[in-house]
Amino acid sequence: MLLRRRAAIGFSLVCCMAVVSACGSSSTATASANAAAPSSQALSPTSGGLSGGTHEFTATLQVTGAVTQTLNFTQSLSVLPACSVLAQSGFSGTWSIPQPNSTAFVLNWNVTPYTGAGTYADASTYQGSVELDANQGEEFDPVAASVMSVTVKADGSGSATFQNLQDEYTGASVSGSETWTCS
Repeated sequence: MLLRRRAAIGFSLVCCMAVVSACGSSSTATASANAAAPSSQALSPTSGGLSGGTHEFTATLQVTGAVTQTLNFTQSLSVLPACSVLAQSGFSGTWSIPQPNSTAFVLNWNVTPYTGAGTYADASTYQGSVELDANQGEEFDPVAASVMSVTVKADGSGSATFQNLQDEYTGASVSGSETWTCS
């Protein structure tokens, strides 16, 4: 659990470093949906080149069960490719669902290998990358009985659903969904 959090932090740092190094190069770069650093440049949806402007995910995360929570949030994507470009390949073959900027409640979830818009329901595509951290320090992870699915549309919008994520210490479980738009 702590190892996953460290891996997610490391992944985010790698993504940020890739974005920063790409800004000074002439090659086309993409970055993870998780990375969010201030910038006024984004990749053009048609050419893949840099262009001015900002864009963001607008999302709703709903959780029921041992923890009940609804959270509406936005996540800046100003340093990432335009929504439709990001939906084509994610960052280096990974898609990260939008995450709130919250220390009290967050769902971390990566899809790897990400091959473009579609539905990802095979647990092997997000093995070891799903974790829901809740208000009271609970951490809910997938178990054999968990059912999960992520759908990404060609415009970068999408949804994720999960059933039966469990806290390994208490056995308590949660289910829920996240939906988002990309604009």
